[in-house]
This record gives sequence, C-alpha cells and structure tokens, in this order.
Amino acid sequence: MNLPTESAAQFARDQLAAGCQTLKQLLLGLLDSKGRVADDVHAIRKLAKSLRGGFSLFQLDKSSALEIQAVSRLLSGPRDAVSRANTWHKLAWIGDQRVAAAITALLYQHTHSASRRPPPETIAWCVDRVDAALNDLHQVPTEHLAAQITAGLARLEHKTFKCFRKLDRRSDKDFHKTRKMLKAWLGADGFLPAEQVQRNPKLDTLADLLGDENDLATLGLWLENHGFTLKFAPDLWKTLKTSRRKLQQKVIKDVSCLAPSVLDLGSRQGLRARSGNLNIEH
Repeated sequence: MNLPTESAAQFARDQLAAGCQTLKQLLLGLLDSKGRVADDVHAIRKLAKSLRGGFSLFQLDKSSALEIQAVSRLLSGPRDAVSRANTWHKLAWIGDQRVAAAITALLYQHTHSASRRPPPETIAWCVDRVDAALNDLHQVPTEHLAAQITAGLARLEHKTFKCFRKLDRRSDKDFHKTRKMLKAWLGADGFLPAEQVQRNPKLDTLADLLGDENDLATLGLWLENHGFTLKFAPDLWKTLKTSRRKLQQKVIKDVSCLAPSVLDLGSRQGLRARSGNLNIEH
C-alpha cells in the first residue's frame, strides 16, 4: 500500500460523497419499489457497509459511520430474514423431516413479511442520517485529507490484524468482530484510486469465509430463539456446529499466512508526526 497523496485523498472524499448520494436515491426508491423491496434493501445495506468503511478511512467512526450504521440497523429485519433462509438452504440438512419442514415454513414466512416496504416517515429519517454523515465529511479541511486517511488506513489494518491474532481462541465474539473490522478495512480501500491499492486477494476470500461463518452463527441464534434447540433437534445442531468449526479452521489457517503491510508495520510513528496537529477522531 502506497501512502495516499493529496489527489488520492480528494478522490476518496469525492467517491464517498457520491456513494452517499447513491444511497439516498436507493432509499427514496423504496417509496415506489414494485415488488422488489427485499432486493432493494439488500442493495442499500451492501452499499451502507461500504460507506461505513469509507468513513472509517477518514476516521469518522464516531460520527458519520454511526449515522450510516443506524440506517443499516433500521433496515436489517428484511435482509436478515432472506439471509437466514438462504443459509438454511445452503446448510442442506438431511434429518428429521418434520423439524426441517417446520423450520423451512417459518423461515419462508418471515421472508414474505420482509417484502413490505418501510413507511415514508422511516425512509425520510434514513435520508436525514445520510445527510448528517455527509455534513461531517465535508467538515474535514481539504489540507488535512491526506494525513487523515493515511492514519485511517494504518489504524484499520492494525486493528484488523489485532483481531486476526485472537481468532485461535475460537470465540464467537472474536469472529464477529474480525468480520466487521475486515469489512471496514476492505470497504475503505474501495474508495481509493485503483493504482493506490495493492490488496492481497486472500483478504476478499477471508471476508467471504467470515461472512459464511457469521451466517451460520446467526441462523443458530434464530433456531434457538424459535424453539429449535439442541433438545429437539440434536442432529441439526451437530451439523451446524460441524459446519461452523470447518469454516473457523479454514479462517484461522488462512489468517496465519497473512502479514501486515509496511503501512501498518513501519509508518505509524510517522503518521503520528503527520497527524499530531489534527483533531482526529478515535
């Protein structure tokens, strides 16, 4: 990773601002969405995740990123219902047919409920959140942009590798946090000029693995909350835990082959010198 130049920093801010405008258009499009609410919400949440990474790049984690996170959380219900159904289908559990039928029917009932569009007042509130996030971004002085995102990139990479080192504890919390940090880091990279980014392709594969593991964890929580516990479906839980364990082992193995870049290892002292006079949010 090369240290971002002033032109690269300005490019990143322009891209991030354009992404926010796209998000607003998608939100307003929900008002006349014709039977594709679940797909539209998926596109909104996917873009929102990327934008949160972009705001972390500018170290606006405690302001702009939280505004966008609020939008994602408010619209999480419809997308989560579809994701759970897809995860259940991919699990392809072959066991007690009565249990399987009960789970399948309930999951798909929830996906049908997810096709209802949010009320106009809710969409308007979401648009306000995006405007607030944009306002905070534009408050960053132009002359500080390069130092801000250089420090932001180093911080994201450092925190991601710190999460990597904790994965061998096999804690659900650690895997969840690692997925979030990696997504933020990769999302931040996406706003930089292509020639500025030298990303290890294994990171994208790792993000997919962590996403699959998280989907299984989320499905397990849903099953437990809806009565399909170990007592009533022991073979299902064995399959679920085995699938998660295999993914976790693959993640830990892949992480062991990764190393921080020069940006993370050697530049943090220099970054402190460059950003020492800035009011950078941590």
